[in-house]
Amino acid sequence: MAQAPDLNHIVIGTDGAPGVVFAHGWGRSHRDFIPTAEALAPVARSVLIDLPGFGASPRPEAAWDTADYADALAEALRGGLASGPVVWVGHSFGGRIGLRLAVRHPDLLAGLVLVAAAGIPRAQPLAAQLRGRWRSWQFRRLKARATDDAALAALEARFGSADYVQSRRDGLRDIFLKTIAEDQSADLGRITVPTTLIYGGGDTETPPELGRRMARAIPGAEFVALEPCDHISVLDRGRHQIALAVKEKLAAPISTPEPVLAEGGA
Repeated sequence: MAQAPDLNHIVIGTDGAPGVVFAHGWGRSHRDFIPTAEALAPVARSVLIDLPGFGASPRPEAAWDTADYADALAEALRGGLASGPVVWVGHSFGGRIGLRLAVRHPDLLAGLVLVAAAGIPRAQPLAAQLRGRWRSWQFRRLKARATDDAALAALEARFGSADYVQSRRDGLRDIFLKTIAEDQSADLGRITVPTTLIYGGGDTETPPELGRRMARAIPGAEFVALEPCDHISVLDRGRHQIALAVKEKLAAPISTPEPVLAEGGA
């Protein structure tokens, strides 16, 4: 099982109150969730983490997938990061990890709040798929001709996403490529913890159709669309909706299903 390096984190809220863990998106940090945690301070003890490799937390020694992240975070939770089953709030990449936790370690969770979460492939029309394949072919062809790092970086900036480009700068390219290729569709039906999915109506990175499909596949899941928000503004403009979803999970009776033993990656 993957072991977490030292996790940088802060705690906001009331000692002895029910626990909430906030996990940020790719390339971000615990700071994204400070306003939401402050809104929950009277009723919750919130732990805001920098995921391994981000913020002030060192990267894993190996190229982790999201199952490795989930197992490491489960070990940290059992080791005292939080007390009792927690509500996991995950944005984007943090949502990917939350989905894994809910399948592999459901006994640790009182609920899931997935904000603009990734985890399954986007549905794309055939024309978009063909354009993507053409761009990938062009990139591979030109990459083979690149003569130095500067030329390669220029190609990546031209053809790659912002996260792909940033992953090289952060020394996380291996982890990025491993996690971005994952498809958790087959596991969604195994999630038993209460789940709310919140997406920005204007999100082009993890569009609402992604959340609707996941909500249909997760038993009893609730889907919420916040029309004015995009992938990042949903954290700010949607913080009251996120806090409300957390409060609903904290107020619900907590069941503790047996953990599902799983080996290796997804």
